[in-house]
Amino acid sequence: MFRAGKLTCLAVGAAGLAVAFTMLGQGMAMAAAGSGGPVTFALMAAPPKTFTAAYSCDLSAYQSASSSVTISATTIVPATAATVTPVDVTVKTTSVALPSAVLSKLSGVVSFDLTASVTAKQGGVSLPVALSGDNAVSGTLKGLPAATAASSTDPSSALIFSLPGSAQIEVPPTTLTFTPHTAATSLSAITCTTTAAKKDITITVTVGVVGTTGPLYDCVVAASVAGQSVKLEEFRAHVPMKVTSSGSRTTGKTDTVSLVAGIGGFFPPGAASAKFSANLRVTGAQPGNVAMSEPITNLTDLETSASGKLPLTKAGTDQILVPEKFAFTYTAPVSGVPGSVPFTWACTLVTKPAPVGLTVKVTAAPQASSSPSPSSSATSNGGQPEGSGAPSGAPATGGGTGPGADMAVAVGGAAIAFSGGGLVIIGRRRNRDRDRDRRHDRRRSR
Repeated sequence: MFRAGKLTCLAVGAAGLAVAFTMLGQGMAMAAAGSGGPVTFALMAAPPKTFTAAYSCDLSAYQSASSSVTISATTIVPATAATVTPVDVTVKTTSVALPSAVLSKLSGVVSFDLTASVTAKQGGVSLPVALSGDNAVSGTLKGLPAATAASSTDPSSALIFSLPGSAQIEVPPTTLTFTPHTAATSLSAITCTTTAAKKDITITVTVGVVGTTGPLYDCVVAASVAGQSVKLEEFRAHVPMKVTSSGSRTTGKTDTVSLVAGIGGFFPPGAASAKFSANLRVTGAQPGNVAMSEPITNLTDLETSASGKLPLTKAGTDQILVPEKFAFTYTAPVSGVPGSVPFTWACTLVTKPAPVGLTVKVTAAPQASSSPSPSSSATSNGGQPEGSGAPSGAPATGGGTGPGADMAVAVGGAAIAFSGGGLVIIGRRRNRDRDRDRRHDRRRSR
């Protein structure tokens, strides 16, 4: 459930699959108990816990074997720690005078290295944690100076608890080692040991927060071991997100939505088959989701890019939200486990409401314009004389589709029955009346 140095909480390489199952059971128990949670001010303000023990320091490297001095050392352990954050464990010693015969052999010493080791425990797994410190000598050396040794703050070698809940530091260190240094060389070490009984100091582990910019996500790292999902790490992360789109932004088209997430480059050595997936919710004219699934070819890139498609079916405004969930999947070798182990790093959005990554305005695609009707063309060129009774191009004149039909297309529905048909009927009545008048005139002339 934690890591010290480069050994992660997937400690199956050292202890076999039984450790993985133990970790899985312990992780479930802690989750059921409801322990952990984000760091609060009250937890951060809790004073550290201490344990003091007496040590006997062997001076045989500098005088007779029976010679020794006694010092006191206090181990300081924080009351709380956050996941994915280095834990500061410190041991501080008192000073002690040394016999003159020893001091004479320490002439020219300018500093003492102090080293020690404590044991960290979580989820049934125990690992040693190295403490070290370089302590300069001030003025004339009179004995072993008060010295300090602390756990590393370098993430590659620090003590880091991976899951919220509780953890323990077993104290005191069994041995303290002082190594004198002159300007040119290192001298023989002085070893100090204690017979004090061991004791576990409990640390409350909260959910650590990584980063300061971008939406906040809850993240869990898990591995699949022998068919069981083992939760390895839990933390919160601020992840910068940038959403863009390309395309016409018109109905009937499909635009491409792109995401750049400011997270990446965390894959362990030997990682393969890495993939990123996310869903971006869309509200507005095109409600739904933009699904993204991208293979990752550059495992050292500190940003992750992916894209998906957004079909545009309706004009209006769309708001594309940052992903409410995203995940990385990959495989990696683990010492002691045959084959490659599948890993999943899944994150769920904490920030509410979900921030809008991009606002898109979709316009309606332009309608195709119809060609000019023959009648309008004929009229503009003079057409037939007024009162001829038959519109240019109308039926019964040998022409094509009449203006009534064009009008019906324009206004739709049953208008064609009244508009086109009516014009044709009116034209026939006028022709019949004109023929009757001509016959009447011929009779009168006779």
